[in-house]
Amino acid sequence: MSPRRGSGRRLKAGVAVALAAAALSMLALQPHSAPTDPPKRRSVYPAHFPDGPGRTVAERSCLVCHSATLVTQQHKDSTGWEKSVKQMETWGVKLKSADRDSLLTYLRSRFGPAEPKQH
Repeated sequence: MSPRRGSGRRLKAGVAVALAAAALSMLALQPHSAPTDPPKRRSVYPAHFPDGPGRTVAERSCLVCHSATLVTQQHKDSTGWEKSVKQMETWGVKLKSADRDSLLTYLRSRFGPAEPKQH
């Protein structure tokens, strides 16, 4: 007796169907948890400055030309912030003396030099 044509294909198709059914059955047996809300994502790039005295001056003076990220990623000492504010003033930022002092105090306190890492 000779084997029928196509019986090999039918056998392979049957095995594939059986494997798919077994996989689905295994998935059905897995415990399902209730769907949860995705975790809240925090922006890597802040749109605002952190709270503190001088924040409004910083937002009014700095965010006109660039994002908060440009400032928040900096960690300058007093001299560095003074140079930056002076440069911004030469580029057109208008600051009253009291606002300038408030801005510098804010920048130093919030974005001063990074603490050295302890080993």
